[in-house]
Amino acid sequence: DAMFVFPRICEPLSDIVFQKTKGNPFFVLEFLRSLVEGGLLEYCVRKRRWVWDEERISSMDITGNVLCLLSSKMIGLSENIQLALKVAACFGTKIKVSIVGYLSTVSTICEPLSDIVFQKTKGNPFFVLEFLRSMVDGGLLEYSVRKRRWVWDEDRISSMDVAGNVLYLLSSKMNGLSENTQLALKVAACFGIKIKESVVGYLSTNSEYSNIQSGLEHVITEGFMIKVGTSDFKFVHDKVREAAYSLIPDSEKNQNDKVREAAYSLIPDSEKNQYHYSLGMSLYSMTKGSNVDDIIFSVADQINHGIDDLSAPSPELWLDLAELNEMAGVKAVDCSDYVTARSYLNIALSLLPTDHWISHYDRSLRLYFLLARSIYSCGDAEKAQGILQEILGECRCIEDKLQAYFLLVTILNACGQGMDAYTTCHEVLSQLGETIPQSLEPKQTTKMIEATSKTIQSITDTELLEMKEMDETLSISLKFYSLMATVAFFTKPQIFAFLACRMVQLTMKHGVCKHSIMGFVQYAAMLCVNNTADIQAASRIGKAAMSCLKKRFHSADQLPRVYFAYYGLVAFHTEPLQSCADMLRQGFDAGMSTGESGTAFLNSIQHILTSLIAGENLSSLLDKVDYYLELADLYKNKLTKTYLSIFRDTISTLIDKGESTSSKSNPNKTITEDSMKPANSSETMHFHRAIQAFWLGHSERCHHYVGKVLQMSSVTGTLRHVVMMFIHSLNTFQVLKRQNTAKLRAIPKNAITALKTATSHSRWNFRNKVHLLEAENFSFHGNHEEAKASYAAAITAARCSRFIHEQGLACELAGFHYKKIGDHVSAWSFFNQAKQCYADWGSQVKVDSINRQLELFRLHLPEAKS
Repeated sequence: DAMFVFPRICEPLSDIVFQKTKGNPFFVLEFLRSLVEGGLLEYCVRKRRWVWDEERISSMDITGNVLCLLSSKMIGLSENIQLALKVAACFGTKIKVSIVGYLSTVSTICEPLSDIVFQKTKGNPFFVLEFLRSMVDGGLLEYSVRKRRWVWDEDRISSMDVAGNVLYLLSSKMNGLSENTQLALKVAACFGIKIKESVVGYLSTNSEYSNIQSGLEHVITEGFMIKVGTSDFKFVHDKVREAAYSLIPDSEKNQNDKVREAAYSLIPDSEKNQYHYSLGMSLYSMTKGSNVDDIIFSVADQINHGIDDLSAPSPELWLDLAELNEMAGVKAVDCSDYVTARSYLNIALSLLPTDHWISHYDRSLRLYFLLARSIYSCGDAEKAQGILQEILGECRCIEDKLQAYFLLVTILNACGQGMDAYTTCHEVLSQLGETIPQSLEPKQTTKMIEATSKTIQSITDTELLEMKEMDETLSISLKFYSLMATVAFFTKPQIFAFLACRMVQLTMKHGVCKHSIMGFVQYAAMLCVNNTADIQAASRIGKAAMSCLKKRFHSADQLPRVYFAYYGLVAFHTEPLQSCADMLRQGFDAGMSTGESGTAFLNSIQHILTSLIAGENLSSLLDKVDYYLELADLYKNKLTKTYLSIFRDTISTLIDKGESTSSKSNPNKTITEDSMKPANSSETMHFHRAIQAFWLGHSERCHHYVGKVLQMSSVTGTLRHVVMMFIHSLNTFQVLKRQNTAKLRAIPKNAITALKTATSHSRWNFRNKVHLLEAENFSFHGNHEEAKASYAAAITAARCSRFIHEQGLACELAGFHYKKIGDHVSAWSFFNQAKQCYADWGSQVKVDSINRQLELFRLHLPEAKS
């Protein structure tokens, strides 16, 4: 691309360059430059492309060539930079070489000292240099003229404190610097590892710090700091490490900076807090009333250091500082740093007078709500609920309570208190003038769905984009409706249809708002799970809503809920399961970044379910479950822990029956129905027991648990329901061998019809399942040729859709079919294919099962014996 030629033409040169440089970007650049300068690579105007002498380039010595170029460049550098390069060259890349270079002593003699220095400094070049200098100054390392080499006191060096020693040396050096330079070091040290140039600019306008800019330049010259980009001054470990240090991400860099520590020690301990406070107040007085968004944390942190030591400050100052900390808290929330936000907001509240709910009502309301949100986002739901209850007790009107109510309902639902969450939503909407029935008759529900469908029968994303904006009051009602519908889906599914229809009706009549998107998606979900499912309409409405969200609202706070509803309940009917799983993971990430941990964890549960059904590698999936469980434990989300623990049990069972994959925290714990408390947990338990029994080959047990799931489930059209239908019909063929009844024979027949309809919307997700059910049906009725064709189609379709587990299942069942008709060679081949698929899936249980089948062939099949 860089040479404006096609990759095919470039490939010979590309191969040579990679061979010579091993892909090192620096060497690549210097090598290409040397080729141009040497006339071996040039642009041909006639051919309109670059041309090169391949033979001469192949014979070039890149090391010598690049070394020559670099040496020429370095000669033109300043004395300071040349000195730094000389030092770097002396130290090399390893500590033993560096000590040998410094002492000019052979490696075998230096080895004891080399080991001590490495142990003390961990190879940090700055510490190495300062440590060696301190040994020389202390007489522990000296040159012996008689022995013509350096000698040292190994025992005393071993007992030295390198960190303290280096810190002492640095402090001594800094004390010898000019007043301006020391002031710059003190100020920079107060701001941590970095100080922003904007902070320096503000401070420079104050007479006390007017020379800080020149002081920092001198600090950089002395090598204590470097300039990072165009906005930061940063303390460094040493000049030697600058190049390598810049390659390491900030999150991985060592913050144990002795340079900063030495600078900070210039300030007496008794004056540190006051120094911070004075520095912060200087910044605050200069920036008050202006936009200080980029340095708000720096200003607040400096002042907060000394805020407890103030004596009799004025009430006006307290309020000013409360406002400053509120601004910092809001900024931290915007950055999704809820731990930091919590700290700032707590300080802001502590600065308000005792009667703040009376004298500063609006500010109290803002601060308490932001604090509750931050605390909840940090995982302390119980404390957040306590703060919200205080807000609700102090608020003067329903309008002031709405934010607190919404967050309270969110927390209640996340904590498994679905009915309390539903009741609270009902009460709020009633106060907002909405009437919600306690229940609906099926005929009423059908009538309402039909009426709503007529209003949006041809709705498109273009119409949604052009629709007028809904007024704020109704938008709030829609916000609570969307949350109530989410809660009702799990706790009162019979009312879910009414809520979804009501949201769509309000939008079509009064205009669209960002909460309308969730309404349309929930309506689409309702169409999917309704007994008369209309997948085509649901898909059209859902896609239009998602398009509108992306193009019109760009609302990050809506993503977690919308992604859960759309990709968890709607999209799998038409989009690949793997894509749905990826988007659900994004829904989790979006929820965590916006502080919506409850909704994030709903996405995590659906992500694991979808990934499991899509045939993701079980070991990889187990790692993801453990990651989610760790976070759920951190955020004290018991509901999520319960459901994910069940998933973990199922995945462990499918891998190796939990022999090496049981929970690390409690390997002996067994999940039982009695230990499950959340709503629908018994149904979930039966669902997982059915899956485990199916894959382990326990047909009667599978039939029992599937029956319980279908008996308890009041919602159809979900991904779980489709899975149950599929394994129920496959398992029925095993049950039919012992109990052949018309009722049982109808199960696979109905499943094939339903899955053919599903396939018309997504061949990717359902085609292989139809082929496999048809193959089993043909095999059961003795139609062997049709069975062979259907097994082959099932295997191919599963492979194309990357459902490795169902590809293995199709191969396994094909193996049993061929074994039944006496074609042992084909059976053995299919069993081997199944074994490989199950190995790729990560199920040792299934691999062992197939091995047992293969063992039976060894008696009379030559291929098996080999």
